[in-house]
Amino acid sequence: MGKHRSYSQSKIEMIVILFILLIFFSACSSEEKKELLNLTLLSDEYLGEPFPFTKAEIFLDGLVNDLHSIQNVTFSRDGKEFYFTRTTLDTDSSTIFVSHLKNDFWSLPTPASFSGVFNDSDPFISYDNNRLYFVSDRPAPNTDEYYYDYNIWYVERADSLWGEPVFINEINSIEDEYSPSVSENGTIFFASARDESDGYWNIYYAELKNTKYSEPQKLESPINSKYRDFDPYIFKNENKILFVSDRPGGYGSGDIYFSEKDDSGNWKDPVNLGININTNEYEYSPYLSYDNNFLFFTRLITGGEHFYQEKSPDTRDPFTYIYLPEGGRSLVYWFIADSLNEIIF
Repeated sequence: MGKHRSYSQSKIEMIVILFILLIFFSACSSEEKKELLNLTLLSDEYLGEPFPFTKAEIFLDGLVNDLHSIQNVTFSRDGKEFYFTRTTLDTDSSTIFVSHLKNDFWSLPTPASFSGVFNDSDPFISYDNNRLYFVSDRPAPNTDEYYYDYNIWYVERADSLWGEPVFINEINSIEDEYSPSVSENGTIFFASARDESDGYWNIYYAELKNTKYSEPQKLESPINSKYRDFDPYIFKNENKILFVSDRPGGYGSGDIYFSEKDDSGNWKDPVNLGININTNEYEYSPYLSYDNNFLFFTRLITGGEHFYQEKSPDTRDPFTYIYLPEGGRSLVYWFIADSLNEIIF
């Protein structure tokens, strides 16, 4: 009897969910309906996507269309929340979206509670699952309201909801900051254009001490170079790092590299992740899944057309020297991390 009631209740809940979705679907435009058909009632651990057993595959290509592209994915540490940046191509505006796993089904992605007004991107969730870091061009406190650059912010959970965004004064500068990644003890790694004396972009870190961050320090060579080095993903214990660089010897416009510390605590020479990940396109935003089973990354697809502008020291955006032709977009890929076992594990 108990099992029968549980089955009946589940069946009723499913009917109610389908009814609500039907009402919502009927109110959508034809373009929105096409997009939603690929997203409704996604189930299983990774939104119902088939695992990429032999090569890197596009993750949730149903989220990409002629109007939008996606990049910068992250999962909550319990695997029940999925965040990503969605860019609207015609306005070049970016919003952080979220999907929740409830009752074995993923909800339709919606803008995160703290996003949707300004340009927001690069979400990253802390190891305790209680803080989400992100990048935004929203006005920084006590600054000229007409001067907007990209800075790192965070929100904290309060009763399972995200609070108001907090500006991290200790690490932001008058230049752009991107790509926050945080170790288990709270040390934050990020990219900044604040000092271009030995490179156009560099990777920095700042330690968390008594709820405040220390003064940011630039990672030493061979991580940083005289080329663009950005998009760090720091491992839990800070002994390994993934990052992006356009240094010579790569496969394309930008490649993902890996490095680890030696017994003396110094970073070893970076290793290119190779042709299973890097192509003649632009690969960036590496991220390891919460269970370390999958490597996610973003690929900037230019359709084979690469037009480079001259790199100059005052170029702040690492992507400004790539011309994106019509039809170009960003796509998220994923790959089984075990396939990179010889390199990163």
